[in-house]
Amino acid sequence: MQKVLEKIETEPLPRVLFVHGPETVWHDRVQSVLEKRSSEGSFGEWNWSVYYGGKEFDLEGLLVELAMVPWGDSPKIILLKKAELISADTMGKLATWLEEHPQSNCLAIFLDKVDGRWKYPKTLRKFALEIDCKPLQGDALVRHVLDYCTEQGKRMNRDTAMLFVDRVGSDLLLIHNELEKLLAWCGEREKITSLDVQTISSLSPGQIQERTIFQMTDRIVRKQRNEALDILSLLLTSGEPALRILPVIERQLRLVLAAKTTTANLEETAKQMGETSSYALKKVAGQAKKFSLQELLEGFRAVLYADRELKLGVPGEQVLTDLIVKLT
Repeated sequence: MQKVLEKIETEPLPRVLFVHGPETVWHDRVQSVLEKRSSEGSFGEWNWSVYYGGKEFDLEGLLVELAMVPWGDSPKIILLKKAELISADTMGKLATWLEEHPQSNCLAIFLDKVDGRWKYPKTLRKFALEIDCKPLQGDALVRHVLDYCTEQGKRMNRDTAMLFVDRVGSDLLLIHNELEKLLAWCGEREKITSLDVQTISSLSPGQIQERTIFQMTDRIVRKQRNEALDILSLLLTSGEPALRILPVIERQLRLVLAAKTTTANLEETAKQMGETSSYALKKVAGQAKKFSLQELLEGFRAVLYADRELKLGVPGEQVLTDLIVKLT
């Protein structure tokens, strides 16, 4: 994505940019680069227009602007936002007009999503620069955090970046906000440490309760029975469903089994398991020796038994308490 943004910023503008996907941070970054390009000209404000999609969208007005001669020697840039709210028929007419008028002004079309039933994207893809704003996951997300820090003149090692992503989540808007907090906290200091991350970064919305669950599973793999049962009681009292807690315990067992038996590096193992990073695997690796393979297999059997009991209506506190006692 960074290479695409640099291309838009430094090379001749594409006639059409087809920007779509759920990660709105990339939408904002594309718009920011286009605004910068527009402001470089002496008639920037005259050569900048923004349209919004809707049921009563005025296609003729947009076509007039696309055909208009720009002011001065700077390009005229037009944004069409929320284009998914415009009928597919109208967008089809726009795509056909753009194909037939190669000398038109620069148009950036923004959509949150593309419906596979629409025909006009196929037309746009013939001549537009397509920017698919997919959410980043796994190693790509960690790399984005590291690159962002480098751009800001800071250093963060990979383990710290994985810790950061594990705490903050994958939402780029939240990630950027939390990184700005970290940059301000570090001041002139170049390196961002894991202590900085733990001190400053906030948990993503909805993760506080999840973090409590992970605290409990951490106590389980450490075989700290009383602490794990205390956290279980807190979770159940706060209304956390037992059927939501059980899969997290099962995941922790899988992590321990993988850490104990893998012959590949932990990054590759995490990828094969569908984990967003290897942080969780690295975290349990030191505790894996506390479990024999026989204990882990018995643990999985206990999880299956607990799942059956919960679905039969046995009280969650009783089922999960028995499970934690068996595991620890």
